[in-house]
Amino acid sequence: MDCWLGGKKRRREETLFAEREQEQVPLTRQISIKSMSRYPKVSFILDNAAIKKAFIKKKWVVANCYDDEAALRRQNKNPQDYRSEIVHEALKEILDSRINGHGLVGAIYVKIANGVLFEVKPPVRIPRTLPRFNGLMLELLEKSRIRTNENETLMRVVEEPVTRHLPTNSRIIGISNSSHKLVDVNCYINAASDDMHLVFVVGASASQEINQKYIDDIISVTDYPLEPQARTDLICRALERKWKIF
Repeated sequence: MDCWLGGKKRRREETLFAEREQEQVPLTRQISIKSMSRYPKVSFILDNAAIKKAFIKKKWVVANCYDDEAALRRQNKNPQDYRSEIVHEALKEILDSRINGHGLVGAIYVKIANGVLFEVKPPVRIPRTLPRFNGLMLELLEKSRIRTNENETLMRVVEEPVTRHLPTNSRIIGISNSSHKLVDVNCYINAASDDMHLVFVVGASASQEINQKYIDDIISVTDYPLEPQARTDLICRALERKWKIF
């Protein structure tokens, strides 16, 4: 997960994508209500997110280690603390998933490392490119809320702790490489009672560490290191199989 790895290629691809991306893409997506009453919902917490502001080129930005590494090093800052692309990719996996399309994602929370906690509404359609996503994050950090033109709230800063926003029947499950409890994620999720509201906590920083204070169970889903977006993808696919969403 080094910053320089694939950085130039990533920037070229995102530039081309941004040129093709429609500027008037709706900020919300259609969510089916057919499955909403049949199954419980699932929530996600992206913990210790490496989203940080920096003063670069005479303005405040949400920096990232691909484009701003040199500037960050000149300020004696660790580029690994500026990894907004991790959150961006993980959010895309959750929001684009079939379970979200069927209205089964109850809530998504992002806890910034040593910073604020904010909620991402499941119907939101986030920018596909990292520069535009960083711009949205900057607006959220400065205004504490992102709204549509119709005044619908898409993202908002909320009070901590995150547990105050979760249903009372929640079972909070942390995903960690350091856990000695290695499970088959499909079997683990299949065994979960439909009476429980599952909440998955995934580290969203370079270290992928999670806050374990409020977690009911900590598991590992593979012997191999996985990036956060791959972990969220595994969880979403396992839930699709459990709930037979194809």
